[in-house]
Amino acid sequence: MSYEDRISDTLTKIGATITRGWYSVSERPERPPFGKELEYKVDELFWGKIHLRNEGDLYLLVISKDIFNWKDKISQLKVKGEIEDAAGGLLWLKENLDNLEEDMKYIKEYLSSLKK
Repeated sequence: MSYEDRISDTLTKIGATITRGWYSVSERPERPPFGKELEYKVDELFWGKIHLRNEGDLYLLVISKDIFNWKDKISQLKVKGEIEDAAGGLLWLKENLDNLEEDMKYIKEYLSSLKK
């Protein structure tokens, strides 16, 4: 099974819907692709992208449906991925495939708890 297939399977396991399959991304249209992305949605809680660099680095973009600033929540987050950026409703994590499922489940549970 390819790395991309394993990532897609992980999303499916946590109940995510893949809204756009893998596609190449580059800095500008005339530049060669430096990676690929897949777009997903998890219930009505959050959506985002999985970004896979050509050299293998894996990033998770989380866009929360409820409006709050992730930067204010960083101290509460118990994720294994490295927080790369948090601003407004956007959270970028540098991930690895071994922790992706656990971190996405945690984010799903965390956002669900905020709605209560």
